Amino acid sequence: MVIITIVATAASVAVASGAIQLLNHYGLGLAIRLDLAIPLAAGVSLVVVAPISWVLIGMTLRIYRIEEKMRNLASYDSLTGLLNRQAFFENANRSISLANRDKAAFAVLIIDLDHFKSINDRYGHPAGDAVLRLFADVANSVARRSDIIGRLGGEEFGMLLPSTNTAAALEFCERLHKAIGKAMLKHQGSIIRYTVSIGLTASSFGSLDSIENLLAHADLALYQAKRDGRNQTAVFNYATERVVGS
Repeated sequence: MVIITIVATAASVAVASGAIQLLNHYGLGLAIRLDLAIPLAAGVSLVVVAPISWVLIGMTLRIYRIEEKMRNLASYDSLTGLLNRQAFFENANRSISLANRDKAAFAVLIIDLDHFKSINDRYGHPAGDAVLRLFADVANSVARRSDIIGRLGGEEFGMLLPSTNTAAALEFCERLHKAIGKAMLKHQGSIIRYTVSIGLTASSFGSLDSIENLLAHADLALYQAKRDGRNQTAVFNYATERVVGS
């Protein structure tokens, strides 16, 4: 606002000065004293420009906040605060493109909360929502800043771990299982615990693939983890195209 006021005042003074000199030179009006007119022009400019500048700046800030809020609504899940499905796919595919360019390792996880329907049935949907939020908090606490986490829908979540091979991804999954095991939700006098099953696939050879295809492979491993008793991680070997034990 200060810069706008200074520029506007300088412009007003310059215009007023030029106009007065031009009028006096050609005798188009009464002689006007510059030493009085210029301060008057500057004063009027200061009085008028400052409030207008405040209004314009306030409107610009409000528009920016609204746009930022709209961007957040378009990219983040309102319940968990994680990326929504579309934003997760977009961010993950960008990360995969970078990994392919650099021939870097990365891992993809698909995570499903075990027997989530029974939590809703027994404790109610508000408790189920609280469990989803708790999972999001735990996942964020275990993840690195570079990891990408999104809610794919319902109780299913996706993660992309850049610069992570299969062994490192399995270590991450183990930390996540342990962190979830320690977390508990107190709800209306009850203690709610839950577990997750994880399907994992990793690539370390610059595969020209998409997050959609990688999640489909990880999903095969997820079903294997469920068949083997849940609360565990199963791995889809991207090189051999088969699920192997964790």
